Amino acid sequence: MSAVIAQPTGEGTVSCDVSGAVATITLRRPDRLNALSGQMRAAFGRALDEVEAADGVRVVLIRGEGRAFCAGGDLDSFPSTAFGWRARLRIAQDHHARMVRCGLIFVAAVQGAAAGGGASLALASDILVMAEGAKIVFPFVRLGLVPDGGASVLLTAKLGPALAADLLLSGGTLTAAEAKQAGLTRRVVPDADLATAAEALAADLAAMPDGALALTKNLMRGAWADRMQASFDHEVDAMALAAGLPGHAAALAAATKPRR
Repeated sequence: MSAVIAQPTGEGTVSCDVSGAVATITLRRPDRLNALSGQMRAAFGRALDEVEAADGVRVVLIRGEGRAFCAGGDLDSFPSTAFGWRARLRIAQDHHARMVRCGLIFVAAVQGAAAGGGASLALASDILVMAEGAKIVFPFVRLGLVPDGGASVLLTAKLGPALAADLLLSGGTLTAAEAKQAGLTRRVVPDADLATAAEALAADLAAMPDGALALTKNLMRGAWADRMQASFDHEVDAMALAAGLPGHAAALAAATKPRR
């Protein structure tokens, strides 16, 4: 079964393909490095609905078309009000919380950049497969904002508070080699082999005994996922405040200024 969840527009599409026990969700906006517009976010939510309802699906592979996994939120569609920011964040938080809490296993295949909200999306997955040239970028503070999509709680849970603080406070970047060394992934492959490696992993996971994957995931997330909702609540309040400060306006103007 194959479905396009958002019709082709200037804002891109999200597709969902189901083959046996494996579903593949693909972000299809390569000309904008798969930056997530409001329309694509809504489409991603519908893709999650589809894979959760699909009979027999146990593994979901998330990938981005083109040279990047996901450049995060579309700067051109940033909200202009505090309530707009709160609504936008709640959508991303809901998607990532569903990925963490449901019994499906999520694999993210990361090439190029996973930045901002794209980094949060990758972190919400259970297993990362990274191309050698891939990087995970946390630019939030450089835009005068706070980490969103649950990035702070997800990164702290998976890497520990010291490394998470360094990356988030400095607006830092984690290369594939650094991600492997830090323990965020053990699967770094040549760029040309990413799709094959990620698909092979998804197929291998789907062949595991039924129920064991979901129960094991549930055991592991119990150590940290109970803190997630409180962090999400703090996140929307902090973002609404930060987005109204002069620093964000200046940083956004600089980031979107036309380049010669």
